Amino acid sequence: MRASHWMLTATALFALAACTSETAQRRADSVSAPAALELADVRRLLLENAYAEAFTVTLEPGQSLAPHEGAARVVYSLSDYQLRYTQGGTRRDSSWRTGDVHTHAAGVHGIENIGTTPARLLMVARRPAALPAAPSATASTGKVEGGSMTVRLDDDGFRVSELSLAVGATLPRHPGLARVVYALSDYTIRYASVGAPPKETSVRAGEAHWHDADEHEITNVGTTEARFLIVQFKR
Repeated sequence: MRASHWMLTATALFALAACTSETAQRRADSVSAPAALELADVRRLLLENAYAEAFTVTLEPGQSLAPHEGAARVVYSLSDYQLRYTQGGTRRDSSWRTGDVHTHAAGVHGIENIGTTPARLLMVARRPAALPAAPSATASTGKVEGGSMTVRLDDDGFRVSELSLAVGATLPRHPGLARVVYALSDYTIRYASVGAPPKETSVRAGEAHWHDADEHEITNVGTTEARFLIVQFKR
C-alpha cells in the first residue's frame, strides 16, 4: 500500500509540475511575443497621389506587422536589418543592407524584424489610377556630366536608379517616365522641363516628390553633392 501510495503521489506531483511548466511557458511566450503592429503605427507618409505613394517603415528588433494588403512596390533599404516576410503561407527570412533594392507583387503579407538592429525601409507603391498619357516617354538613362547614374533595378513595372551630381554638374536633357524622387542628401537643383520655365528647388534628405513624364535637364546649383533615388513607373 505504501509503495502504491508513493507512486500515486509521485505521479500527481509530476503532473502538477508539467502543468505548472506549461503554464509558465505560455506566460513567457505571451511576454516575448508582443502583438503585431498595424501599418499606421510604423508608417511615415512622404507622398501620396492617384498614381503612387511613398512612405517609410521602421520596425524595432522583435516588432512585427500584422498581415495587411500591399500594392506592387519597390523596397529600398535605409539600414542594415533582417526580416521575416510571410505571404500566402510561405515564410522567408532575408538579410538586407543599406541601399539594397527589391520589388514585391501586390498581395496580403506580414513582416517581422528578426534581427538585432532597427529595420528602416522606403516603400514606393504603385496605385491603381492609369498614368497620364506621355507620347514617346522612356525611362531615364541619361549620361551625367560630373556625376553618376546607377541603375539598381529594371523590370516590367519599375526602373530604379541612384543619381549623384557634383556641385555644378548637369544631367543633360533626357526623357523620363512618371516617377517618384527620394532625396538621399540635402541639395539644391535647377530643374528645367521642356515647355516650362526652369525652377530652382532645395530639398532635404528623406523628402519625396512626384514628376509626370517629361523631358528635362537637372543642374546642381547648390553647395553640396546632390544624391537621390529615382523610381520610374513603366505601367
